[in-house]
Amino acid sequence: MLEIMRENASGWIVKILFAIIIIVFVFAFGMSGLAPTGDPVMATVNDQIITRAEYEFAYQRMAEAIGNSNPNVTSAQLQSAQFKQMVMGELISKKLLLDEAEKLGIGASDQEVVQGIATQPMFKNKQGVFDKGIYQAALRSIRMTPAQFEADFKQELIIDKVKQGVGSTTSATPDQARQIFDWVGEQARIDYIQVSPKDFMKTVTVSKDEIKAYFLTNKDRFTAPAQVRLRLISFTPDALAKFQTVTDEEIKAYYAANSKQLQQPEQVHARHILVMVKDTDSDADKKKAKAKIDDVLTQAKAGTDFATLAQKYSEGPSGPNGGDLGWFGRGAMVPEFEKAAFDTPAGSVSGLVKTQFGWHIIKVEERKNASTQTLDEVKDELRTRIAQEKASEKITEQLDQALDRLISGMTIEEIAKELNLEAVTTEPMPALFLTQVFGLTQEAAKTVQELAVGEAHKAPIAVNGGYMLVEKVEDVPPTLMPLDKVAPTIVNTIKKQKSHEMAQNRAEKIHAELTGTNAAKAAKTYARRIKTSEPFGRQGDIAGLGQSKPLTEAVFKAKGTDWLPLVYTMPESVLVVRLKEHIPASDELWTEQKAFWIKQAGQGYRQEMLAAFMDELSKNADIDIVHPEILQ
Repeated sequence: MLEIMRENASGWIVKILFAIIIIVFVFAFGMSGLAPTGDPVMATVNDQIITRAEYEFAYQRMAEAIGNSNPNVTSAQLQSAQFKQMVMGELISKKLLLDEAEKLGIGASDQEVVQGIATQPMFKNKQGVFDKGIYQAALRSIRMTPAQFEADFKQELIIDKVKQGVGSTTSATPDQARQIFDWVGEQARIDYIQVSPKDFMKTVTVSKDEIKAYFLTNKDRFTAPAQVRLRLISFTPDALAKFQTVTDEEIKAYYAANSKQLQQPEQVHARHILVMVKDTDSDADKKKAKAKIDDVLTQAKAGTDFATLAQKYSEGPSGPNGGDLGWFGRGAMVPEFEKAAFDTPAGSVSGLVKTQFGWHIIKVEERKNASTQTLDEVKDELRTRIAQEKASEKITEQLDQALDRLISGMTIEEIAKELNLEAVTTEPMPALFLTQVFGLTQEAAKTVQELAVGEAHKAPIAVNGGYMLVEKVEDVPPTLMPLDKVAPTIVNTIKKQKSHEMAQNRAEKIHAELTGTNAAKAAKTYARRIKTSEPFGRQGDIAGLGQSKPLTEAVFKAKGTDWLPLVYTMPESVLVVRLKEHIPASDELWTEQKAFWIKQAGQGYRQEMLAAFMDELSKNADIDIVHPEILQ
């Protein structure tokens, strides 16, 4: 059954590449550290082996997943020992669960694998049917063969069965769920006096000696990292497409065969004005927002220039640009906004539209009906697409020829000239950028970084969409920036530090007066400065103030309304704080959400049960990390 989903791939070049890789690993780790497959052993779990290849692949997949879901994650975080050890921990847990499954006789049939893969949304076409072409393209994008993916999918099915078995007897009672609901749903309000560092910025001075001292103490912050310059040949569809010949007849034939896929969906070009308001905002804020948007709508309907209104009133990121959202199709916006935009005629202004972000007014500038693009409109795009497809078919052949010449001693430039390819010399870049620019694994980036100047790596390196052959042209050492270039940054940093210290000292002085022997007098003195926050939960996001975990914990632990014993640093200020009130979770909301919270509590208990189960498996397992230095 699984062969239905697979394409056969073989060739002597693959065998040679594998041989080269094995030789490299042997020299790197020695024969004693190899698994029976010739792959270095990273760890053993009972009688099972975790190879270096398994670890690298799992590392890359987890790094990509986290990077896609959280664009703010840094390369340094993904290279940290904590992240590497987390990846290894996941692999060890997987081996332990598979071992337990074997003991319990739990497995997954080929039919279950086929059916499971066929139900995955990412492998279905527009008609909701499993598509072999989509399936194979998706696997190529993550550099996996169907056989590898199916084996991994089978293991995940087995692991899920074990997990379900562990948690099948665990459930939560309504009382337990209510306790969780009450804890999560409780809110608080605080009284506070705010001291802002910005109020002290103008009084702060920074001397030349302070600037120099800060520079010398923080040289690492002002040192450009070591960089590398590379010369490379890329073997990807994009890189090789320019060398392919595409005739007009081929373009016409491709257009005729794929005309349905070249349909242009319905689109609108719109502007909008947003007045932000959340369901959790106070009634007063909601009324204020509604009054503002009503006034703006009146002006828009009266003919006032919409872009000018957006610049003046819109609270969305497109406001400074006149509210311009450009062209968009269905599915690009939240449902309420989309419906209003596509229901509004070109040149007209909509009524009020409420979404999760607040109140909107939309002006539709232009509309495009759904249509099929003409051959002339897509000719250039199709020429590129066909060239890339042709190039894709030649990657293996041309890589094979280039690799033969590389091994024989030719340079990258000589290979490119002889094979009519393009050798590209990069600008200097930090080695950390190699993973981002080319899509290298961390290990491949390290290998490239460690090449000697003038040395070429003797094997292809996997990159986004294909491979590359690479040699190092230059090592650029770390460089300390000139003091005069970084002095403005240092001055600003020192000013911020001093301003914060002054705000901290001022807040502590106010706190001492409010809690000292003359507290009553101080209370009158500072009465006008005392503000009350909006209600906030244990996640600690206080409207207008930001977040502080220590403050949130102290507020929810507080038993009375005295001033808290410490002052608290917020993103933009320092606060003197006292509890105003604790607000219990809503009984009405509990009635509405009871089933949901019982389900959530049950899932939480099942996770705790699984964690305890995994802890027990780990205690009784024989686990040996063969190369702990790689996880540092």
